[in-house]
Amino acid sequence: MVLKKINTICSWIIIGFLLGHLGTMSYSMLTGWYDYSICKGLAKGTAAVAAIHVMICLILMFFFHDGTDFSKYKAQNRRILLQRASGLVIIALLHLHTKAFGFIAAGTALSAVNKCFLLITEFLFFGSIFIHLGVSFSRSLISMGMIRSDTVQKRVDCLMGIFCGLLMVITMVALTKFVALWTGFGG
Repeated sequence: MVLKKINTICSWIIIGFLLGHLGTMSYSMLTGWYDYSICKGLAKGTAAVAAIHVMICLILMFFFHDGTDFSKYKAQNRRILLQRASGLVIIALLHLHTKAFGFIAAGTALSAVNKCFLLITEFLFFGSIFIHLGVSFSRSLISMGMIRSDTVQKRVDCLMGIFCGLLMVITMVALTKFVALWTGFGG
Protein backbone atom coordinates (compact mmCIF):
# COMPACT_ATOMS: atom_id res chain seq x y z
CA MET A 1 0.00 0.00 0.00
CA VAL A 2 1.38 3.39 -1.03
CA LEU A 3 0.17 5.16 2.13
CA LYS A 4 2.15 2.74 4.32
CA LYS A 5 5.29 3.42 2.27
CA ILE A 6 4.78 7.18 2.58
CA ASN A 7 4.33 6.72 6.32
CA THR A 8 7.53 4.67 6.46
CA ILE A 9 9.46 7.39 4.66
CA CYS A 10 8.03 9.93 7.13
CA SER A 11 9.17 7.76 10.03
CA TRP A 12 12.70 7.55 8.61
CA ILE A 13 12.81 11.34 8.22
CA ILE A 14 11.61 11.69 11.82
CA ILE A 15 14.42 9.37 12.94
CA GLY A 16 16.98 11.55 11.16
CA PHE A 17 15.65 14.79 12.68
CA LEU A 18 15.19 13.15 16.08
CA LEU A 19 18.70 11.73 16.21
CA GLY A 20 20.08 15.13 15.21
CA HIS A 21 18.02 16.89 17.88
CA LEU A 22 18.83 14.28 20.50
CA GLY A 23 22.54 14.36 19.69
CA THR A 24 22.69 18.14 19.71
CA MET A 25 20.75 18.43 22.96
CA SER A 26 22.69 15.64 24.70
CA TYR A 27 25.97 17.26 23.67
CA SER A 28 24.64 20.62 24.89
CA MET A 29 23.60 19.20 28.25
CA LEU A 30 26.91 17.41 28.75
CA THR A 31 29.16 20.30 27.68
CA GLY A 32 27.16 23.49 28.27
CA TRP A 33 27.40 24.49 24.58
CA TYR A 34 24.08 25.45 23.05
CA ASP A 35 23.05 26.71 19.63
CA TYR A 36 19.39 27.67 19.75
CA SER A 37 18.89 27.74 15.97
CA ILE A 38 20.25 24.21 15.41
CA CYS A 39 18.36 22.67 18.34
CA LYS A 40 15.07 24.38 17.51
CA GLY A 41 15.39 23.75 13.77
CA LEU A 42 15.83 20.02 14.37
CA ALA A 43 12.98 19.99 16.90
CA LYS A 44 10.63 21.82 14.53
CA GLY A 45 11.55 19.47 11.68
CA THR A 46 10.84 16.48 13.92
CA ALA A 47 7.49 17.91 15.03
CA ALA A 48 6.37 18.81 11.50
CA VAL A 49 7.07 15.39 10.03
CA ALA A 50 5.74 13.67 13.18
CA ALA A 51 2.41 15.47 12.72
CA ILE A 52 2.16 14.02 9.20
CA HIS A 53 3.18 10.59 10.53
CA VAL A 54 0.48 10.68 13.22
CA MET A 55 -2.19 11.69 10.72
CA ILE A 56 -1.24 8.88 8.34
CA CYS A 57 -1.16 6.39 11.23
CA LEU A 58 -4.67 7.43 12.24
CA ILE A 59 -5.90 7.11 8.66
CA LEU A 60 -4.35 3.65 8.34
CA MET A 61 -5.69 2.53 11.70
CA PHE A 62 -9.27 3.78 11.31
CA PHE A 63 -9.93 3.59 7.59
CA PHE A 64 -7.84 0.67 6.35
CA HIS A 65 -7.28 -2.82 7.63
CA ASP A 66 -3.82 -2.58 9.15
CA GLY A 67 -3.20 -6.28 9.54
CA THR A 68 -4.18 -6.62 13.17
CA ASP A 69 -6.53 -9.33 14.24
CA PHE A 70 -6.46 -9.48 18.01
CA SER A 71 -7.68 -13.07 18.09
CA LYS A 72 -4.67 -14.24 16.06
CA TYR A 73 -0.97 -13.39 15.93
CA LYS A 74 -0.55 -12.66 19.64
CA ALA A 75 3.18 -11.79 19.40
CA GLN A 76 2.60 -9.38 16.51
CA ASN A 77 -0.33 -7.80 18.29
CA ARG A 78 1.72 -7.24 21.46
CA ARG A 79 4.21 -5.35 19.31
CA ILE A 80 1.44 -3.28 17.70
CA LEU A 81 -0.14 -2.50 21.07
CA LEU A 82 3.27 -1.45 22.44
CA GLN A 83 3.87 0.66 19.33
CA ARG A 84 0.51 2.41 19.68
CA ALA A 85 0.75 2.86 23.46
CA SER A 86 4.25 4.34 23.20
CA GLY A 87 3.04 6.65 20.41
CA LEU A 88 0.22 7.89 22.65
CA VAL A 89 2.64 8.51 25.54
CA ILE A 90 4.92 10.48 23.20
CA ILE A 91 1.99 12.65 22.10
CA ALA A 92 0.79 13.09 25.69
CA LEU A 93 4.21 14.14 27.02
CA LEU A 94 5.39 16.27 24.09
CA HIS A 95 3.86 19.43 25.53
CA LEU A 96 5.59 18.88 28.89
CA HIS A 97 8.88 18.23 27.08
CA THR A 98 8.78 21.51 25.17
CA LYS A 99 7.44 23.49 28.12
CA ALA A 100 10.03 22.17 30.59
CA PHE A 101 12.97 23.05 28.41
CA GLY A 102 11.42 26.41 27.64
CA PHE A 103 11.48 27.20 31.36
CA ILE A 104 15.05 26.02 31.74
CA ALA A 105 16.29 27.81 28.60
CA ALA A 106 14.69 31.01 29.90
CA GLY A 107 16.55 30.59 33.20
CA THR A 108 13.38 30.02 35.23
CA ALA A 109 14.22 28.71 38.69
CA LEU A 110 12.69 25.31 39.40
CA SER A 111 12.03 23.84 42.81
CA ALA A 112 13.38 20.41 43.74
CA VAL A 113 9.89 18.94 43.24
CA ASN A 114 9.62 20.50 39.77
CA LYS A 115 13.07 19.19 38.87
CA CYS A 116 12.09 15.67 39.98
CA PHE A 117 8.87 15.95 37.97
CA LEU A 118 10.91 17.11 34.97
CA LEU A 119 13.27 14.14 35.21
CA ILE A 120 10.44 11.62 35.59
CA THR A 121 8.41 12.99 32.67
CA GLU A 122 11.49 13.31 30.45
CA PHE A 123 12.59 9.74 31.22
CA LEU A 124 9.06 8.54 30.35
CA PHE A 125 9.04 10.67 27.21
CA PHE A 126 12.39 9.46 25.92
CA GLY A 127 11.71 5.90 27.05
CA SER A 128 8.52 5.94 24.98
CA ILE A 129 10.39 7.32 21.98
CA PHE A 130 13.02 4.59 22.17
CA ILE A 131 10.42 1.85 22.72
CA HIS A 132 8.43 3.18 19.75
CA LEU A 133 11.54 3.25 17.58
CA GLY A 134 12.65 -0.18 18.76
CA VAL A 135 9.37 -1.93 17.99
CA SER A 136 8.65 0.01 14.80
CA PHE A 137 11.90 0.01 12.85
CA SER A 138 11.85 -3.56 11.57
CA ARG A 139 8.20 -3.12 10.62
CA SER A 140 9.19 -0.12 8.50
CA LEU A 141 11.74 -2.27 6.70
CA ILE A 142 9.05 -4.90 6.12
CA SER A 143 6.69 -2.24 4.71
CA MET A 144 9.36 -1.22 2.21
CA GLY A 145 10.05 -4.85 1.24
CA MET A 146 13.58 -4.79 2.68
CA ILE A 147 13.00 -7.61 5.18
CA ARG A 148 11.35 -10.84 4.13
CA SER A 149 12.35 -13.33 6.83
CA ASP A 150 11.61 -13.70 10.52
CA THR A 151 15.30 -14.33 11.22
CA VAL A 152 16.37 -11.02 9.71
CA GLN A 153 13.56 -9.23 11.52
CA LYS A 154 14.68 -10.71 14.85
CA ARG A 155 18.28 -9.60 14.19
CA VAL A 156 17.15 -6.07 13.32
CA ASP A 157 14.97 -6.00 16.45
CA CYS A 158 17.93 -7.11 18.56
CA LEU A 159 20.23 -4.46 17.06
CA MET A 160 17.57 -1.77 17.49
CA GLY A 161 17.06 -2.84 21.11
CA ILE A 162 20.77 -2.40 21.80
CA PHE A 163 20.90 0.90 19.87
CA CYS A 164 17.83 2.32 21.63
CA GLY A 165 19.12 1.14 25.01
CA LEU A 166 22.42 2.96 24.45
CA LEU A 167 20.61 6.10 23.34
CA MET A 168 18.43 5.95 26.45
CA VAL A 169 21.47 5.67 28.73
CA ILE A 170 23.18 8.63 27.00
CA THR A 171 19.97 10.65 27.19
CA MET A 172 19.42 9.85 30.88
CA VAL A 173 23.01 10.72 31.78
CA ALA A 174 22.89 14.00 29.84
CA LEU A 175 19.50 14.98 31.22
CA THR A 176 20.40 14.07 34.80
CA LYS A 177 23.65 16.04 34.57
CA PHE A 178 21.82 19.00 33.10
CA VAL A 179 19.07 19.04 35.72
CA ALA A 180 21.03 17.82 38.74
CA LEU A 181 24.36 19.56 38.30
CA TRP A 182 24.08 22.43 35.87
CA THR A 183 20.86 23.85 37.35
CA GLY A 184 21.70 23.00 40.97
CA PHE A 185 19.30 20.12 41.69
CA GLY A 186 17.72 20.39 45.11
CA GLY A 187 18.63 24.04 45.54
